[in-house]
Amino acid sequence: MFLTIQTLFDDAKIVSAIIRRVNQTRKDTIYWQQYLTFRRVTTRVFKDYIGSVTGVMAGSINSRFGEKPIRERRNIGSGYGEIAYLGDAYQMSIDRLSELQDLIDKFNAAKPADQKAAMEEIVNFLADDYRQITLAAHKRMDIIVGALLMLGEATVYNKDAAITSGQTNNKLLEITLPFNFIKPKSGDVVVDGKNMFISYLREKLHSLAPDYGVYAKMVMTRASFNKLILGSSEFGEQYKMILGSNEMKLSTGLVSSSLASEVFTGIGLPRIEIKEDYVKDQTGKNVQIYADNRITLLPSDNIGYMRHHTPYEATDPVQGRTYTPSEGQMLISNYRDKNGRYMEYTAEWIPQISNPDLITNFDLSEIASIQSA
Repeated sequence: MFLTIQTLFDDAKIVSAIIRRVNQTRKDTIYWQQYLTFRRVTTRVFKDYIGSVTGVMAGSINSRFGEKPIRERRNIGSGYGEIAYLGDAYQMSIDRLSELQDLIDKFNAAKPADQKAAMEEIVNFLADDYRQITLAAHKRMDIIVGALLMLGEATVYNKDAAITSGQTNNKLLEITLPFNFIKPKSGDVVVDGKNMFISYLREKLHSLAPDYGVYAKMVMTRASFNKLILGSSEFGEQYKMILGSNEMKLSTGLVSSSLASEVFTGIGLPRIEIKEDYVKDQTGKNVQIYADNRITLLPSDNIGYMRHHTPYEATDPVQGRTYTPSEGQMLISNYRDKNGRYMEYTAEWIPQISNPDLITNFDLSEIASIQSA
């Protein structure tokens, strides 16, 4: 078997082996999969109780040499979901391609018995390139699902159009969910000068139960937990007796979701899930996925699906390109033009939250500044 860079990337078996290696070894957490599971949809527009959704391309492309054209755009009425088009192209550096060529030369020069080990080197070398490709769409959905969970809405702007035109109203994707929003005021929480947020939350959940059922978990950031739960006046007065040897962990904020749940489920609150997760955006900044000063109550661990549709390229491929499938019907390809060599992915996904009207979200922005007495 004789390899070149082109025949390597055109060989579906080799590319599939690299993707399998990525899936086996990656340590990156895909946060949206804690709440949603993949489910195929056969049409790009589908009936759904999700509100107004417009999707074109959720991920913009950093390289000016690898732009993907926007294929179509629709305005969707309320009550329908529309698949969002995700895609990025990443240019491979000359230095990295030179290293790859050295490994290919080593493979070609090896005896048949030694080619397996030489191929392992190639697979290991390219695993990081494919890790970036296979995770990019997931990380975009981490940001979108995190915003939906904590704010009930998510928007993606056309970054390139905003830069070139100075406009920031170019929305590629906009989702609004009909959560049960509650925004307590200071008078609801402060009793005789004391911050009684825990009691307020417990009583509020009790009053919601006949209409919304019993919630399985409540999601909040660590900052919100420390400020609103540990910072409540009554916490020190009433609940420290439950802690035992864990008091020091709680007093310093070094508390896990399981410990918080152990303490507070005993007083009628759902399990607590503490979040402090970040994703690096396309500008290189770390973005906090879950918003502070919000608590979202979920009826179950799984709250919906990541809908995926067969990408257009699967039925009308670009001539000369080989496409390798990955999870969620994502397609991965590699191509060469006069400017360089690129790795590209395309996927058609959208999060679908089931029964969003049964999810309760507390907006605590007005009481966040209350200090414990």
